Amino acid sequence: MFSDILKQLRAESGVSQGKLAKSIGVSGGNVSSWESGESKPGYTALCSLAQFFEVSADYLLELSPKKEGGEDDGLRQLDDFKQEQGLTCDGSPLSSLETDLVAMFRLLPSLEQEDIFDIVHLKYKRHVEKKKGSIYSTYFDGSNEKSGPAEGHEAHDETA
Repeated sequence: MFSDILKQLRAESGVSQGKLAKSIGVSGGNVSSWESGESKPGYTALCSLAQFFEVSADYLLELSPKKEGGEDDGLRQLDDFKQEQGLTCDGSPLSSLETDLVAMFRLLPSLEQEDIFDIVHLKYKRHVEKKKGSIYSTYFDGSNEKSGPAEGHEAHDETA
């Protein structure tokens, strides 16, 4: 079981949960919940654990009894892990950038998550619908001439 493997590796290395957490960039609570079996690490944390303990990801995921994997084994197994954990979009594993964005999003308080989601949804909607209408267009019509209250013009919709 992953939790047992992690406990064993940590004991062999003589590293505390806190030191491990700090070394791989997660909270101590993450390491504790992994060891208790309450949760499993995400892709980025799994990579960090494999690098920290100098073992293959497939060993951590109990896919191989060997601690060392072939050069391509780790990448193939990590892609499988991403798929298993749902870290895919349209059948393709998420890139490092995308997984980092998800990880950062998860670390935000729920109110900030809501704000970020609203911003991304707005950007996506504009992209898909190719909408250009925004409050910005109230003041700028695409030419270099400025309009609006700052230039002595009336604001549209009385919003300024």
